Amino acid sequence: MRKNQTFELVLTSIFVALIFLMGMVPQIGFITIVPGNPITILHIPVLIAAVLLSFKYFWIPGLAFGVVSLIQAAMNPVGLNIAFINPLVSILPRVLFVFAVFFLFRLFKILKNTKFGSFIIIALVAAITGVAIFEGTFVVFSNLSDNANYIIAGAIILVFVGLYVYLYLKHDFKSLVVPSIFIIGTLIHTFLVLASVALFSYDAFFEVFQTDQVMDVIVFIVGFNGLTEAVIAALIGTPIYLALQRVPLVQQKLAKF
Repeated sequence: MRKNQTFELVLTSIFVALIFLMGMVPQIGFITIVPGNPITILHIPVLIAAVLLSFKYFWIPGLAFGVVSLIQAAMNPVGLNIAFINPLVSILPRVLFVFAVFFLFRLFKILKNTKFGSFIIIALVAAITGVAIFEGTFVVFSNLSDNANYIIAGAIILVFVGLYVYLYLKHDFKSLVVPSIFIIGTLIHTFLVLASVALFSYDAFFEVFQTDQVMDVIVFIVGFNGLTEAVIAALIGTPIYLALQRVPLVQQKLAKF
């Protein structure tokens, strides 16, 4: 028991250190493609922590993510960063996000043990992922024709189908759950952050994007940030999880899944 707790404490410390390192180095944790609306990959170590760590430690990387967001916003108060100076926007949704992912993983574990649980999980994730990819593609590439968007969306979906087939053939069913958790968790993160901005810093939308069509801005951010971050989380986070899965103590934690 003591060995497990020491391992979890060390792993938590590594996640927190990684989050601060990525968050403080320019264009690594927060990547600016659209001015005023950076894409983040800091949620990836938080997602992995929510899957691997116990209830005692899993929330700490989420808190670190929020603190780094607050520091970055205070150091660089431009664009939508202005909203994140408010802790209710920078910290609260990140803590809620890691709780949501933690319990989502546990829910998937429960579903898996039911008669048709595996099929329910796959169908649920396939539906959410497919809709998110199609909607996000049409938002991100709105200047292209519908046919071009269908081709791009289809190509992205084929990449994920290939990933799922590979994981199923080379590993096992629980490996399929990981990219699924990462995709859905990322979309939850995007929703929670935007909801917090809308509730506590609504004026930031207008000040940054200079439009009163706030819903159009929200749809764009969900499509652009949500889709991009979900794809990155699945493609980067899954191999990291599979590598950590080889550690004996991690294997013990996941043995019951």
